[in-house]
This record gives sequence, C-alpha cells and structure tokens, in this order.
Amino acid sequence: MQARALAALAAGFVLAVPASAQADVFNGRISFSSFRDGGNAGDIFSINHDGSDLRKLTPNPEDDAQSDWAPDGRHIAYRIRKPLQTSNFEVSRMTAAGKDHTRLTFSPDREASSQPTWWPDRSRLLFRRSAPMAVSSLWTMDIDGKNDALLHDPPGPQFYPSISPDMTRFLFATTKSPTGDTDRAIETMAADGSGLTTLFDVPGAFDSGPAWSPDGTRIAFESNADVAGGNPEHDEEIWMMGADGADPLQITRNAIHDEGAAWSPDGTMLAYSSGADNDHVDINVMTAGGVHLRTLTGYAGRDESPDWQPIPAPDTDRRCGDLAEGGPEDVRAAGRGLRCWKARRLAAAWWTGARPKRLRRWDVDEEDLGGVVRVVMTRHRKLVVFVFERPLPPA
Repeated sequence: MQARALAALAAGFVLAVPASAQADVFNGRISFSSFRDGGNAGDIFSINHDGSDLRKLTPNPEDDAQSDWAPDGRHIAYRIRKPLQTSNFEVSRMTAAGKDHTRLTFSPDREASSQPTWWPDRSRLLFRRSAPMAVSSLWTMDIDGKNDALLHDPPGPQFYPSISPDMTRFLFATTKSPTGDTDRAIETMAADGSGLTTLFDVPGAFDSGPAWSPDGTRIAFESNADVAGGNPEHDEEIWMMGADGADPLQITRNAIHDEGAAWSPDGTMLAYSSGADNDHVDINVMTAGGVHLRTLTGYAGRDESPDWQPIPAPDTDRRCGDLAEGGPEDVRAAGRGLRCWKARRLAAAWWTGARPKRLRRWDVDEEDLGGVVRVVMTRHRKLVVFVFERPLPPA
C-alpha cells in the first residue's frame, strides 16, 4: 500500500509515490467475495467500512473471488473461473467501480492461475500457478498480463503469496501434511528465492492466510491450533506475529470460525470473515488488537476474503477529524497558518456545494475511486485533503 508524498512546486502541489507504505493513506472501501446470488459461483462486492453502500462489481457467472486492491486504489485484481470450464481459474482485473473487466492470464489447459496480489510499487502482479498432481509455484506478470513468468518454485504448494511492503521478502502458506491439505505452515523467503524460513507451524494445525501489515512489521494469519488451551474448539482464529515470526498471539477467542484477515491501509484495523462455519461467514472489522468493532454484512451464506482499499494521501501535519455524518471524513491539512477549523470549513463548503469566494481561490481536484471520492484542495503552499463516500444513485 502506498502513500503519496507532498512536494510544493511553483504550480502548486503534486503527489509522488514512494516504494514503501507510509501513514499518509486513507482507509477506503472493503472488497469481498460473496455467494449471495445462489449456486457455487461467487462475485466480488465492495462496501464502505461502516457497512453502507453495498455494490456488486462482477455481474457475471464466472465464479469471481480473491480480490486484491492496487496500491493506488484504482484497480482490483481478482480470480475468475476459466471460461467454459467447470474447474481451474485465471486472473483478471477491473477498475475500483467494477468496470473494464480484463482477463490477464491464459494458463495452459488443466492449469490454473489464482490468488493475485499487487507489487507494492504497482509495477507487477504476483500470482499462484497450479496444476493437478503438480506443486504450485509463484509467478509474476506485468499489470496488463504481459511477460508472465515463473518467479520461484519453493518446495511444497504455496497459498496466498504476497511480497513485503519494502519488496524484500515473499510470504505464503504451504502444506506440511504428507497427504491431503490438513496441515499448513506460514513461511517466508527473500526476494531472490533464498532464505526459506518457517515463521509459524503448529504440527497438525491449519496455519494459513498470512497478510503483511502496511508497515511490514507484523503478519496477521489464521490458525485452528490450540496453543495453551486458547482454542479448545480447534476452529479457525485470527493470530498476529512479528514479521520474523516472533511473539505469535491469538487475537480472536470464540467458538466460531474467523479467517482471512486483511489490514486497513493505516494499519489500525483488520477486516475478516467470521461466522458459524466456513460456509456461513460475514465480513467483520476489529482493531488490530482484536477488539470487535462492527459486522458489515448479514448474508446467511458466505461473505469472505475481504481486502481493504488504500487511497493514497499527500503528506499533511494536521488531522482535523470528520464532519457531520455523511459528510467529509478524515479531514487533513498542511501549510503555515492553515488551522483545522478553517480546513473543516472549507471541506464543509465543498460538501454542501457552496462556492464562496474563499473556496473559489482554491484549486480543487476530485477523484472518484469506486464510491470514495478523494478531494485535494491546494492554494499557494496550503493544502486541505479529505475523502467523501458517494452512494450509488437510486435505481
């Protein structure tokens, strides 16, 4: 997930993108897979982080799942069912609004490409290539699907691969059970393929779904291990550990199924699936410390595999809070003499459509990122930036 650094130029401000995650990012919408339209074919939906404005992004019968937001919040990579087949998958891409669906991979017959994830600098996509009776491997390609190539082929099958925010290490789950897929472990290795290291492995337990924190210092994952009596039901729970595997900690403790943790872009929260069992889960949000905040969906079946949209923001030195409910969120400001009360008043003027003289003197850039509008207002060496949730118009 990327932030955007602020540079003052003669013409105003520009947004530049560094390679690693920073604090200057907004929490956008949450994408997830749902089977609410019946059958075994899923679709990708997105929803605001407060549970409002549910949108269906993939209205087709191709069994869409495993969404992953681009670091700039403008696109989503995801998995589709291989067209005209009942098995195997390909990787596709769409805009944040669910437009311009583009198939990216064309795997050989009987092979599958799935579980895509973006390079932190948005230069490439990482994905899993698998085949019947063969071990899966890590592949990469350009974001338009060109130049796909085998990247690494570690021993054993890999699941949910990703690369660290500083692009130095790969993270994935791998199967340890001699037959079947009942025992997984969390592993990492250097970007050049060396230094394969097991970070977490409770023998006989299903340790899977690892996810880097935005700053790369922590890893969230799921496990059905019962360590020191913390999970007597042996159901899936969400865990946390250091990027080196240090200090693993179970952060959900209940008798239900918790899985698929995804970090909020600012690193303070986790979206995850939770419910009675693997076929009856909803999307939930909790703090990174495990305090439940809200349940976003209420479907009786499967809402799973969330991912959280990052919306890059310019560097600011003041956080000015939210306006009234339904108005601009997370108002921020920068520039000498620009106080929060004035930044909030300018955000309110934009929101209500008022255009007083003081607002007309500001250059305003608005971008709709699939339902969340980022507004950047600049004047000389001053800046106001905020986000605003734009609901779909009535049908």
